[in-house]
Amino acid sequence: MGLNKHRKITFKPTYFHFGPLDSDPLNTLKLNDDELEALYLADFQGLYQEDCSKSLGVSRPTFIKILKSARRKTMEMYMFGKAIEVNKSKREFVLVFPTNDRISLHTYFITAKYFAFATIDNSKIVSISYKDNPIYHELIEKNIDIIDDESAKGMAAGKFIPPLLDGASILVTQQLGEGMKRNIEGMGINVKFVKEYNIDEIIKKL
Repeated sequence: MGLNKHRKITFKPTYFHFGPLDSDPLNTLKLNDDELEALYLADFQGLYQEDCSKSLGVSRPTFIKILKSARRKTMEMYMFGKAIEVNKSKREFVLVFPTNDRISLHTYFITAKYFAFATIDNSKIVSISYKDNPIYHELIEKNIDIIDDESAKGMAAGKFIPPLLDGASILVTQQLGEGMKRNIEGMGINVKFVKEYNIDEIIKKL
């Protein structure tokens, strides 16, 4: 399936190789990012085909062809022991990360002052915006010392924070509770744990 630079890819995979674990794969199938996006939109998000085609930026018949190709490759992996390799393409995506200084990754997620949304194109930040974290401001108003994310215990962060991240493709963070992680991944946002603080270095490794 040919790639089209005008297609909008919102899903950024964390893993790129799939296949049988109990034997060597017979061969490797290439899954393009538009095919993976079609699976994500139709089978994970459960959108109607018309909405899927609009999101991807193609006609409905083209979307159906892309989705059919992706599903066939997936079934070949299941049925015939083939491997799948997701093509890594440098497309635009939105990276979100917790920050206190608007520059570097903050150690803690729930109690960070801001959430930064960086639009990445060809491994470079082309634009960046910020959202205030209401949990942080509530802690300040209540004169609660911010030591770590445990400082926000009982403040329903799992209810308030995930909706703030809408529109992001990947969240990078140094630590995150399992409940919050499930909530965020349920929105279709990949969670990537990193050790670095420098955002440029993090982007290079994605």
